Amino acid sequence: MWRDPQNKPGYYKGRHYSTYVEEVESLKKKGAIEEAENLLIELVNATEAEANAGNSGVAPWYYEELAKIYRKCKDYKREVAILERYANQKHAPGEKPAQLLERLVKAKKLLASKS
Repeated sequence: MWRDPQNKPGYYKGRHYSTYVEEVESLKKKGAIEEAENLLIELVNATEAEANAGNSGVAPWYYEELAKIYRKCKDYKREVAILERYANQKHAPGEKPAQLLERLVKAKKLLASKS
């Protein structure tokens, strides 16, 4: 049975989340940070949906990009939140999971020092 790609896990607006990398980078380069953030949140949702449907790990790049945006804005609370969200997911293999978990520790320290 054919399924609409918009409803398929891993897709956002008819495209697989992995096809949005250049668009996110372009938005950030243009300074459209809020638009990049909103898109990244949707892409995080898509990677989680795909991971849950296929019992695989989430793609870390989307979480990391959100964390970078929040750090640059000194919004440590949101940085911690997105990194904790990542920490609670099944991770894809590679070095990135350990790096993001280390970043979470640093972000928590920044948040604590801000309080």
